[in-house]
Amino acid sequence: MITLQLNKKDFLVHWVPFGIIILILFIAYPLTLSIIGGYFLYPLTNLLHKKFKLPVFISVLLTVVFILSSILLILFVLMQTLIDLIPFIHEHVVLLPVLELQNHPIFMLFEGKFQTLLNKVLNDLMLNLTHLPSYFFETFLFSIGLFFSLSESLKDREWFLVYFPKKVRHLCHRALLKSSTIVNKFLQVELKLFVITFVIISIGFSLLGLHNPIKYAFLISLVDSIPFLGTGLILIPLGIYFFLMEMQMVGTIILLLYIFVQLTRHILESVLWSSSMQIKAVHVFYLSAAAILIFGFIGILFSPFIYLFAHKWDSFKKTSSQ
Repeated sequence: MITLQLNKKDFLVHWVPFGIIILILFIAYPLTLSIIGGYFLYPLTNLLHKKFKLPVFISVLLTVVFILSSILLILFVLMQTLIDLIPFIHEHVVLLPVLELQNHPIFMLFEGKFQTLLNKVLNDLMLNLTHLPSYFFETFLFSIGLFFSLSESLKDREWFLVYFPKKVRHLCHRALLKSSTIVNKFLQVELKLFVITFVIISIGFSLLGLHNPIKYAFLISLVDSIPFLGTGLILIPLGIYFFLMEMQMVGTIILLLYIFVQLTRHILESVLWSSSMQIKAVHVFYLSAAAILIFGFIGILFSPFIYLFAHKWDSFKKTSSQ
């Protein structure tokens, strides 16, 4: 009975506050992102402060400005590319044989689903437009929170752990160290895959003589680097378009380019993660495939942590066998 009471007291004193903190972190996600950003951007701020001897205020401010400017620059490039792309798409869509396509059995089969998808996209777009003021406010909170988080990180990188119960601080400390290692490896792998995808698509578009091959290759590579999206989002409709325009050769080349990019990316991704995590490439492939089959596309985000678990399990087996 005494043991039960002690366990109940331990649960109420330590784990209930921990659960409340985690719940608040999920609700107040702009502030959570600012805390996480302050932890992972600490090396950049520390470099400016220690290496270039800049004051703390200037080092933190430059880091915040750099991050926000990078995000705005990427959004500007995307918007500019899409704006340039709309007239190009319109110019080719008007050439499609609409009357013939409307009588095609495949078009009639997917007409209802296409209308539903189009309505959903328009509704989501209008909903996001109505939420623009809240997005600006959340961005403002994130910027201010990131500034304070970076300022505190220069004093103590894990300053926010003071809000956690003492018994879970060591666990959180170890989790942060492992997470930072995985994030660094993830960024390195994704950057290499982005460059390789960009080079392959640029060469393919240049050989086909498509309009602005470098710009559109950059757009497709950027989309491909975002989880849940991929090159097929653009290359497959592009290939179908050329088939509808009776340019079967170009459409076939586009689809073959898509298959080649996907095969190259998956093989290189397995090799790069295998080298980073010190596990066999074939294990990386099966683990990533299993993560997607079990968790869906969100399993893509879990894959690096599964690789880490596999590496630790392999090390544990080797240690226990000795």
